[in-house]
Amino acid sequence: MTRRHPIVQAHDAISALVEGLTIALAAALVMVVTGSVIARYGFQVGLLWAEEVSRLTFVWVVFLGAHLALRRRAHLSITLLVDRLPSGPRLAIRIAGTLLVLAFLAVIVWYGVELVAQTWRFGRVTAMLGISAAWGYLAVPVAGALMFVEVIRQSFEPEPPSGTEAPGPLVPEGRGGRYGTDAEPHRRGHTVGS
Repeated sequence: MTRRHPIVQAHDAISALVEGLTIALAAALVMVVTGSVIARYGFQVGLLWAEEVSRLTFVWVVFLGAHLALRRRAHLSITLLVDRLPSGPRLAIRIAGTLLVLAFLAVIVWYGVELVAQTWRFGRVTAMLGISAAWGYLAVPVAGALMFVEVIRQSFEPEPPSGTEAPGPLVPEGRGGRYGTDAEPHRRGHTVGS
């Protein structure tokens, strides 16, 4: 067994922390929204803070979830044409795509930090919670930076085989995962471009 570099170990630990935080925030979101609906329709009591908490939590779940999807290579990619190219052009397209993604994420992080700083300077606060609105905007540069680092990490890995799925499916095959139920075994292994 090879020993992993300390930077890779640190990155994996941060990603595990982000995954745990995302799961906890998603669970909190479900509980807050469910509690709010029950309070409103069951007891005719509105939880004034619930809308702001659910919106703030949802923003963080979405942006951190985008990082987790990137880490699992679960974002949509259509490789029908690229897979048919020889290895040289395919590598050139992969490098160009990686550089474009890094440039996009750098812009997201830069302007996200600017937005957070500006919101903090102006002192904009939420109506019910009275906290800075910058807490919601902070999800943008944080997730952008996490994704930037993840793209760099993945660029040092070998190119995944053509037509493969993301490693480590959330739901194992045969239990409603990948393409549905066990009633569709003929679809297993079929991907776009194969």
